Amino acid sequence: MQGVGHGDSHDEAEASRSPTIPVSDLLDILKLISRVEPIDLLLDRTATTITSSFGVKSLVMCVLDEQSGLFIPRCVKGFPENNSTAIRKHTYSMDRKRRDLLDEHRIDQRTYFVRADVEGLRCNEDMDYLIDTSMLSAPRESPDVWHPLDFIVFLMVDRLGNWIGWIEVDYTNDGRVLPRTAVHRIQLLADLVGIAIENSKMYEDAISAMTESQGYLDLIVHDIGNMVNPLIYYLDKMEKSGTLDSSNSDSLAKALAVSKAAKGLVDNVRKMSEAKSSQYSEKDRYDLRDVLVKCISALKREFPSRDIVVSFDCPEGECVVGADELLHDLFMNLLNNAVKYNPKPTAEIEVSIQNGAGVWTVTIADHGIGIPDDRKGAVFSRFAKRPEGVSGTGMGLSIVNLLVDRYSGVIGVTDRIPGDHSEGTSFELAFPKLNGQEVARQMNGVGALGAGTTSSDES
Repeated sequence: MQGVGHGDSHDEAEASRSPTIPVSDLLDILKLISRVEPIDLLLDRTATTITSSFGVKSLVMCVLDEQSGLFIPRCVKGFPENNSTAIRKHTYSMDRKRRDLLDEHRIDQRTYFVRADVEGLRCNEDMDYLIDTSMLSAPRESPDVWHPLDFIVFLMVDRLGNWIGWIEVDYTNDGRVLPRTAVHRIQLLADLVGIAIENSKMYEDAISAMTESQGYLDLIVHDIGNMVNPLIYYLDKMEKSGTLDSSNSDSLAKALAVSKAAKGLVDNVRKMSEAKSSQYSEKDRYDLRDVLVKCISALKREFPSRDIVVSFDCPEGECVVGADELLHDLFMNLLNNAVKYNPKPTAEIEVSIQNGAGVWTVTIADHGIGIPDDRKGAVFSRFAKRPEGVSGTGMGLSIVNLLVDRYSGVIGVTDRIPGDHSEGTSFELAFPKLNGQEVARQMNGVGALGAGTTSSDES
């Protein structure tokens, strides 16, 4: 294949036709993968990146339909409307595609270039892929010229190497064969889409299982964990390449940090899942004051560009409860929300511990956008809807609720200013004192929160 860099005479010309994948486009694609967005949205974004970055005029992306066992066109780009409509009606069996893609056509591990002078005329149904039929019988002018019957296929495979789809390039803008570097970079995108397709299937399967057996912890531990690891791998690979300028390197570093943070959360939830599957009888001593001081410090490190002001009132001495290391994650979830849901220049948070009758009551109040009354009852639900423009999975408060229950506590949510949700939200959590856990059995709800007198100490 001359156009992919065979021979020194093509090096200079190829260099001028070898644009890179824009970092912003790649980050957008990785973001869609990490959020498990609808697969058609990801396919369209990937197709747009390929056509705009690599001089591709038209392409088709096919995905395996597991019910029928056939490959179906899910994204058609750059064809006239009539051609596009006809192409979307096609289906392809595995046997048919393997007959198309012979070893003699392979130009890379998962890339095949089928040239007109190798394959001859295509099947009748493939004539729908021809934009200009007048050139059908025209001879190829030179090895580097793209013929209307040429096509390049970039396979998408699962982790076992099974075919789950492909990207097929059918025309180029300049009428020339794609350069070698462009072929390699399009294959990279095909690999990423393959990861997304497999993860999407696992996600859908896990959601079905969750509905039937409330297995959403398995979804987090197994499926989302499998999504994050490939992202970290590819981001880390880009970071080590040393080819980015300072601005793009900074963006990449942030994306890598977010991915690693997601992996950290998955690891913690895995611990919770393992503990939940066994009896949780022995608890360690945890001082609420010490835990909250560490969380407040960690919060400011997590949002270095935000102005965060935290007031902290608590009694003198220890405020000991029975818990485990996930108590830190419980409070970090609430503190993170207090910053994320506050659009003001300064994020103000009030944290307090109250000494109640057999319980310690922790209050975390923010000055953010608040929670309307009609949504307060659902905030602890799994996959609760997030306000527009706020990132996350919608699972944070459901995990908080599970952990509070795990520690035999209760949690409630109210307006920081009673009757005006727009002034911020207040979360109140009551935990049994380490030697007074029998009190938890007497609690019937939020009404038990905050009983008793309080002394204060600002930290």
